[in-house]
Amino acid sequence: MAKKMNRRDFVRTVALSTAAFGGAALPAVVRAQQVPAYSRQLPGGAWHFPAREELLPFGHGVASGDPLADRVILWTRITIPDARGWDVNEVPDPQGIRNVDVAWVIATDPALSNVVNSGLVSTDASRDFTVKVDADGLNSAQTYWYAFTALGYRSPIGRTRTAPKVGDGITELTIGHVACTSWWQDYFNGYARMGERGDIDLITHAGDQVYEVSGNHMSSRQYPDAQGNPQIRGYEDIDNRAWHNIGECRRRYALYYQDENLLTAHLGAPFAVMADQHDYDDYSADDGESISRAQAGEVYHEWTPMRPTLADGSGRWRPFAAPNTQVEIPRGNDAFFSHRVLDYGDVASIILIDVRRHRDDNASNNKLLGDAQWDFLTQALLASKARGARHNVIVNQVNMSQVGTINTPAYSLYADAFQNTLGIDPRGPEIYTTAWGGYPEDRKTFYRWLRDNQILDNIVLSGDSHGWFGADLTEDPQLPNYIPLAGISPLTPVGVEMVGTSMGRPGAQDVVADELYWQQNGGRDAAPFNDAETYDQFYRPLGLAAAVAIETAAKLANPNLIYFNWKAQYGHTMVHLRTTEAILENWVSPQREFSTSAELVAQHTTPLGNPHLVPVPAPQAVFGQRNDSVPDSPQTIASDHAGAGDNPGSDTSTGSGAVGGWLLTAASLWLAQRLRQRKAALSNNQD
Repeated sequence: MAKKMNRRDFVRTVALSTAAFGGAALPAVVRAQQVPAYSRQLPGGAWHFPAREELLPFGHGVASGDPLADRVILWTRITIPDARGWDVNEVPDPQGIRNVDVAWVIATDPALSNVVNSGLVSTDASRDFTVKVDADGLNSAQTYWYAFTALGYRSPIGRTRTAPKVGDGITELTIGHVACTSWWQDYFNGYARMGERGDIDLITHAGDQVYEVSGNHMSSRQYPDAQGNPQIRGYEDIDNRAWHNIGECRRRYALYYQDENLLTAHLGAPFAVMADQHDYDDYSADDGESISRAQAGEVYHEWTPMRPTLADGSGRWRPFAAPNTQVEIPRGNDAFFSHRVLDYGDVASIILIDVRRHRDDNASNNKLLGDAQWDFLTQALLASKARGARHNVIVNQVNMSQVGTINTPAYSLYADAFQNTLGIDPRGPEIYTTAWGGYPEDRKTFYRWLRDNQILDNIVLSGDSHGWFGADLTEDPQLPNYIPLAGISPLTPVGVEMVGTSMGRPGAQDVVADELYWQQNGGRDAAPFNDAETYDQFYRPLGLAAAVAIETAAKLANPNLIYFNWKAQYGHTMVHLRTTEAILENWVSPQREFSTSAELVAQHTTPLGNPHLVPVPAPQAVFGQRNDSVPDSPQTIASDHAGAGDNPGSDTSTGSGAVGGWLLTAASLWLAQRLRQRKAALSNNQD
């Protein structure tokens, strides 16, 4: 079993990787970097910015995403402190630096000694000094390690993994799933639990990766102001209020990406993210400050390790970027296109769809998705079937399964008569009508298409609802067409859905608690933002009774709703794909504090060929056969980088984080090795 590297091992890894590269062996793109004078020291003044000082210039770590069988997107951001300000729209040349050369390498080992690809790209203020490269020439179904160098420093080393191809013999896949991740309301412990796993292949996100505003929901933490004091007004302070412009939108990503637990997840696994509505929120004020949805989408593409698609709705990739070329950032309306599919050989297809941005009431096939996205989705599913993939995982922003408030048995027998003559739905209104619930005919069309094409092993991973909704997918979730947990139904389910809970954004219990708390404290805008102790002690218990009542009523009205948890229990979902079934797990992590614990609160299986959620009475956590060594935690990396000089200036700088340090260490180790060899040779001659 691979073990986690401790700090000493990490330092040794850096040294060994340097020695392995050696002078001439070090990739030419790394040795050729022009390193301008650069200071990591925080200047104060107008530079108050969320970034991890000890990791600068890589103050937001590294990330990877959208893996294919032969390539993966690698991401980082170069942060350059400057007393004139943090917004690169206003200070495009921090410390006088307008362009930064950034080298990257990807290797088969955490020591970065067996490099399989490398490159050198340039970044600047036009893309917020972010870096996105497409590392190709990789083997399928293999774990890789990668890093960047810039301005005389090396980034943390990240771990990623390529997708399998057909015939690789891969029998399992381990996926983490999250949604609605709110930095203010949750310490992101669930992110760390996923990043620490040695078997994880991919982390999917159903949207609201970042929020444009705290919402004045009760905070677990606040980012300090320039004087180090907690910011406590949700709609006034820059790091809590809605972003006002492109610079503040980018700053919000910086706030999230400097989080230690999210850093751990980014270091540990590739991501596949689909944006929901908050990621694209706009803003307009009387003073002229504004940001459009398209501009927010551009920032989403800048800061997320996702692979861009063509702006024709086909879901096809844009031309792949060369090793020394940045991945293109879609601009304007092109930034609205991000539905796509990741092929995982004969194991699965990971299909990300967008129910927010492509609705078309004039569409002939599907108004919710639009005809172009409908064609993309159905073609992706047919291609998955043709190559023999066992599972389809559909990442979908908002509940796909219906959650009716009444529902009645034998609904399909008289529904048309009721609707045609009286214009009403006897099932009662659905709880969620912002997506599939508002387009029930489109959902019915999709379900029937899946059944007609015998594409049944679908696992839909959704978000938005801030609770776990586990359901079987069928048009009519009532007797006699649907028989709960029987394994057979006249109207066969076409898959299952697990709506992931949030990391902190309020579910039913906290929605009720919020309203009561605000009412007693002068309204939403005036209520204290940081009084979690009072909130948890007095208001959450009142909300719990309401949440339990809603859960009970919803399960009675919706027999296909197998699992429903709308309490203040936040965390992540794990999906384990196997040859005969899939296993879905729901994990709760502490919300108000850093923690290394997580609790498995529910586990379900769904058999291959006959999809339906079956609760596991005494769940035991599932782990894959693979156990890759885990990257060091950000805390360990920070302590190892702290010795680097504040102003290296050139490749002669020292410190474990500097490129110059790599070369010095390489030279020292090479000389020591030569001396040992020389001494051994002399000893042998004397013998």
